[in-house]
Amino acid sequence: MFNTNHYVPILRWKAGERVALREVRAEDRKRITPLIEIPKKIFEEKNSDRDLTDGRESLFEKIAVQPDPEQVLFKAAKAVLEAWQYSPFFLDLWHIDGHIPQIQGKKHPLTSIAEECRKLKLSLIPVTGLNRRHEYQSASLQVAADDGRGACIRVTADDVLQPTFSTALLSQIKRLALKISDVHLLLDAQDFDSNKPDLEALLKRIPKLDDWRTLTVASGGFPEDLGKLERGRNKIDRHDWLAWKQLVLNPNGLSRKPAFSDYTIQFGRYQEPPDFSNPTASIRYTLSDQWLVMKGEPLRNEDGPKFAQYPASATLLRESKEYYGPEFSYGDKYISTINIDGPLTGTPTTWLQAGINHHLTVVSRQIASLPSPLGTDAPRRANSRSLHSQPTQHKSKRGA
Repeated sequence: MFNTNHYVPILRWKAGERVALREVRAEDRKRITPLIEIPKKIFEEKNSDRDLTDGRESLFEKIAVQPDPEQVLFKAAKAVLEAWQYSPFFLDLWHIDGHIPQIQGKKHPLTSIAEECRKLKLSLIPVTGLNRRHEYQSASLQVAADDGRGACIRVTADDVLQPTFSTALLSQIKRLALKISDVHLLLDAQDFDSNKPDLEALLKRIPKLDDWRTLTVASGGFPEDLGKLERGRNKIDRHDWLAWKQLVLNPNGLSRKPAFSDYTIQFGRYQEPPDFSNPTASIRYTLSDQWLVMKGEPLRNEDGPKFAQYPASATLLRESKEYYGPEFSYGDKYISTINIDGPLTGTPTTWLQAGINHHLTVVSRQIASLPSPLGTDAPRRANSRSLHSQPTQHKSKRGA
């Protein structure tokens, strides 16, 4: 169980996110429950070498190998164990639902990865939504019933604005065979847009606001790309954080205050970068109410400085008043090791690891420092159980 004293970062389960989460310190981990998304990219074809050696000379050719989806899901579960151990986490497969075949021809990917997590004794909480396919809803019901940790329903701002929203939401709970007090509700606005209804207006449309097991709001304030930024230092307001803070610190606002969720230092709407893209050598660094983006030139420019830009930017960051110091987090320690005269420059992936880890640390500590009693609210009547406790199952047949 958690209230406003908790943080739910939404992480696409790639190398950068996995390492960033793994390296979060113990004192910060206790205030975090990540929501992990499995992207389609990890199921795509990989290049491999095929041995054509004929005894006279060694010869290899590149061939495309389609990964086994069951093995991909098994490795994803193992990566959760490595990064997050046995603490609770939300898992959402909405990016791959309908794109990945049934495992062994009969099991939905959510059912399959839940089985692997069960073997590893991981604390998975399935995430579903109002408009998922029948097969996904059935898998969510099965996982919630088998594991007894309830489920998370993720609704978008567009969902909430529909005239039939309340009916659809309560019907979804019935399909999951759970009580409302067993369900974690996540309102996901995705990308922050000041022209859309604000968070308070959206939350007022949610039925039985006080009764949900947990209540969280998410949005992503980081821009879609860095194309509009100037080379050098840029500052971007963390509108998602500022809007949430205004909401929960308003003494005359809602009786139920939501927890905070965001997309860390990435855009809120998922999209894969195109193959052979030419990213800039940029550092994304979270400040109290802003992001500092140190933007470089594209890494693949023929006559450009390429990866040598990273040490130069890291040096400038360390010398600035914005730098938190090497002891603040794993990400900040990494920044301290990249020097102009050193052998390392880093890559887009390692700099993403550092930036996300620093962001997770900043946000978890910001939430911890909220004025009392906001960060220490006593649990509500319907939310008195821990996140690990067994929710009450209704007697009903399985199936969506």
